[in-house]
Amino acid sequence: MGTFIEDGKGAGNIAEVDNKQRLLVKSSSFVGEEVEAKEGNSFVLHGECHVAAATNGALFYFKNTSSTFNVFITRILIDGHSLTDDFIIRQVFDPTRSNGTSTTAVNKNRGSGKTLVGDFFISDGSSDMTFTGGTQYHAFPIKTLTTDVRDMQGSNILTPNTAVGFNWATVDGANAVNGEIISISMNIYLEEI
Repeated sequence: MGTFIEDGKGAGNIAEVDNKQRLLVKSSSFVGEEVEAKEGNSFVLHGECHVAAATNGALFYFKNTSSTFNVFITRILIDGHSLTDDFIIRQVFDPTRSNGTSTTAVNKNRGSGKTLVGDFFISDGSSDMTFTGGTQYHAFPIKTLTTDVRDMQGSNILTPNTAVGFNWATVDGANAVNGEIISISMNIYLEEI
């Protein structure tokens, strides 16, 4: 039997140092996104994005305009609604955006009054968005009636004045059917710098 260490606060929390000098503890861990949601710092950015009658275009754009917070991307869900073509979706850092419709993020803690500071745009059929420039980070296919989940676990970080966008291209190079929908939901949390 080893030596016990008590927390000193009367809560009954203890740890043991065994005879091989190992610290034995019972602990609980939380995913960063869960902790941040409790603090009101976790958001979802969602858009039912419409493609244009073209071979490619932009769908979704977010720029962190805060000077005091970094944005951590934890998960991205991409849903192909009834699509006539197969698409390639490309994740691009820091593209230059033209057009699009401004929309807002939703705080995951419905009791929090905190809001997200940033520019959030989607291509929604009333305003087709385009990108120029940027650094392509990833590309993957999306087919009709499928969902693609990208688990980032906070490893994609938008520092102040950086952006992420998602654009599309048809696989066969033919024009897409105007107005077809690809939904994108991006789960994020904020951390003060």
